[in-house]
Amino acid sequence: MSGSVVDGVQRLPSTGISILIVGAGVGGLMVAIEAWRQGHDVQVLERNDGVSPIGDSFGILPPALATLRFFPSLHKDYESTSSDALMYFYSHDGQKVLEAGEAPWNEPGAVHAARDVRVTWFVRRYKLLAAMEAQARRLGISLHYGKNVVEYGEDETQGFATTSAGDRYSADLIVAADGVGTKSHKHITGVAPLPSSSGFAVYRGVIPIERLQDISQASKDKIFCDSRPEFRIYLGPDMHMNLLTNPDSIIYILTHEDSGSAEEAWRSTVSGKSVLETLDTVPGWDPAVKEVIAQTPEDSVIDWKLLWRNPQPQWCSEGGRVLQLGDSAHTFLPTSGVGASQAMEDALSLATCLRLGGKEHLVQSVKAHVLLRFERVSILQRFGFANRQVLHKLDPFRLLDQPELMEMRHSRWIWAHDPIQYAKENYPMAVKAVTEGSAFENTNVPVGFRYTPWTIEEELDRERKGLKSQLRETGDWS
Repeated sequence: MSGSVVDGVQRLPSTGISILIVGAGVGGLMVAIEAWRQGHDVQVLERNDGVSPIGDSFGILPPALATLRFFPSLHKDYESTSSDALMYFYSHDGQKVLEAGEAPWNEPGAVHAARDVRVTWFVRRYKLLAAMEAQARRLGISLHYGKNVVEYGEDETQGFATTSAGDRYSADLIVAADGVGTKSHKHITGVAPLPSSSGFAVYRGVIPIERLQDISQASKDKIFCDSRPEFRIYLGPDMHMNLLTNPDSIIYILTHEDSGSAEEAWRSTVSGKSVLETLDTVPGWDPAVKEVIAQTPEDSVIDWKLLWRNPQPQWCSEGGRVLQLGDSAHTFLPTSGVGASQAMEDALSLATCLRLGGKEHLVQSVKAHVLLRFERVSILQRFGFANRQVLHKLDPFRLLDQPELMEMRHSRWIWAHDPIQYAKENYPMAVKAVTEGSAFENTNVPVGFRYTPWTIEEELDRERKGLKSQLRETGDWS
């Protein structure tokens, strides 16, 4: 294998493909480092002034880390950002009702794509982004901050991105990884997908451990763990809370009915008092949980409005020179637990397809990538909706005798997937499908599952009628 080695990373021979990535979130940074490894030339634009420290944690599943073994420094940094927790379900009054334990991919005999990586339930958002940005800098990737892209375009040979300051950047491919507020929809589909309110929002808070030193001993005994961290899900009527214990912090995410004040932005913050007032709308919350929440730093809780968006299959422009990735293409509810992972899977798939096709066939490679990814992503978007129904409607005490009622689980088809290998194996057939119109059937979905288009309106109509989502009625969800 020819190519160079930088920071212990073996770079594949150059493809001559230039990529401009807009957005330095988890998806954009993963595109940057993996595209660099696969021989593409990359640079990144980010509208903020640096990596934002705001945010709590997210789940990163094995498929998203399939390439981590090729980045030894980042692999080491990842271990310091992760929380190797055990999962438990509680009633909102503090009674443990189900021990889910280890992540299924860490159980004996489990095989996944992230070889030699101990993949945990959660990682700290800021710490992982900082580690990925540091990796990009060690590789010599150019990152330009304070660049707010407001317009996208292309001609037959290049894509373009124009900033609010009037600066125009060009590359063989523009990757719009700039989140729900992306301006790329105008160029790709002509109109941004209309969001509709879910009626819910999430409080996302982080409490440094030193702020909990003076809480009661009874609360300490109930919340803190002697050995491994715990990932707890507290179930209440039309409300649930994820609570993650770490050696240095407590992280919580409370899904609640939206009062109208939340925004779909990291800048919308409230105090811990607001969280407590929301908890009090459902009587009986565990006093230990409430005492912990009361220690939240002032005005540090993100109040994020949960908006629905229907799946949209057109992630790239007709000319194939502008492509959406991550939240720009597909938004997720937190109850899916896979939103960040899917952005990273997008990145691995894209970098691989571009290498397989080369510069001459870039456009067909971009469209083949979208074909390989859309159905899997759409199913997982619907998965988040189905999970929310379970968490908000299930009587937690039924889990004591019927643990199988907890349908919110990460099935094997979700965590055992390898997006790089899948792209390599299916790229020729996907290209034939997009260039000749031949039939193609994805296999990165549940075995036996037949994909059909769906809408949020259909799901909400079933919910209003008291019916469960039909998502899990076909295919292997074990």
